[in-house]
Amino acid sequence: MTSLCCAAPAKQPTTLSRTSSTIPKTRTSSVGTKSTPSLQSSAKAPPVLLSQATADQAGGGVPSGPLPETSFTPNAVQLFKVANFIENIESAFFAQVLQSLGKDQTFNAPTRDGRSIANVTSQIAAQELVHIATVGGLLGAVGEPSVPPCATVVGVSDTNDFLAKSNVITSASIGVIISLISTLATSDAPLVRPLASILSTESQQDTFFRMTGNNTPSAAPFNTGLSTTFAYNIALNLVDPRSCPQLMPLPILPSLNLTSPIMTATSPATPPTSITFNATGAPQGRNLYIGWVNQVNPVVYTNVTVKGGVGSADVPKGLTGMTFAALTAQTMETTVDGLSNATLAGPAPVLLS
Repeated sequence: MTSLCCAAPAKQPTTLSRTSSTIPKTRTSSVGTKSTPSLQSSAKAPPVLLSQATADQAGGGVPSGPLPETSFTPNAVQLFKVANFIENIESAFFAQVLQSLGKDQTFNAPTRDGRSIANVTSQIAAQELVHIATVGGLLGAVGEPSVPPCATVVGVSDTNDFLAKSNVITSASIGVIISLISTLATSDAPLVRPLASILSTESQQDTFFRMTGNNTPSAAPFNTGLSTTFAYNIALNLVDPRSCPQLMPLPILPSLNLTSPIMTATSPATPPTSITFNATGAPQGRNLYIGWVNQVNPVVYTNVTVKGGVGSADVPKGLTGMTFAALTAQTMETTVDGLSNATLAGPAPVLLS
């Protein structure tokens, strides 16, 4: 495992090329590196086609009517491609689950209303295809190719694992759309409407995953906004990056895998008061902290203690729902974007309630 002793905070890369790696994406330690394939920045995605059957299953197709009247600034193009990348991963993940859990009794058993988890997931998968077609169509309208999907998606072991991973990837999608809307509202306001509609649907989907996992529908009054870098890195946990024809020009951060609490479909009966992680590769001789991102609050920090190769940090009081933890060596940044640029490893999702 590559040591983080000399790692600097993540910076925006100056080139789209990355070194190919033969190290599998699967992590075995909490502070490690993600393998990255070579970028193919010239890759052209085929036109996005949406069948009528998919639209019917989703409950509707791509919005009709004229396209939003906007100049589609270069920044908007890049942000939409990040959204496209993450939506691709969501879609592929759900499609893979429908195949891999085809014989799982819990996944396929009908509930009182006659619908199974598989039935609802099939509709969610179709809705994700509509989202991809919508985002891809907007990009295509200004002559920009959509982002081709990654080929290899991480599998799930059972329904509990599916619900846990679904909560995480949907939370990441919600978080990045919140940030995209905030940014585009000042530069490309007409693009906010389709994104806001996708955001509300993603939230409804996450409610299903939470309730099916025996959680309250909504654990907090606000969803947590994420930077594009944080959401991108969370999404990469569900794919082998080497299988992605086109990565985004965003930093790929070392991973922060927690040893406690373990992410499950159901939040703990008593919210955890601390986290632990394998700190074998953590920087030595520096003060380390965990930056906590939750709801619309400023980032808060707690001290990291490292003993015997195990790192630990307290969970600040007042955090609820899905929160995100990142290892850092500073406590000055109060926004998620600022923390993203100063992150040494992470973010790690922590389901508190």
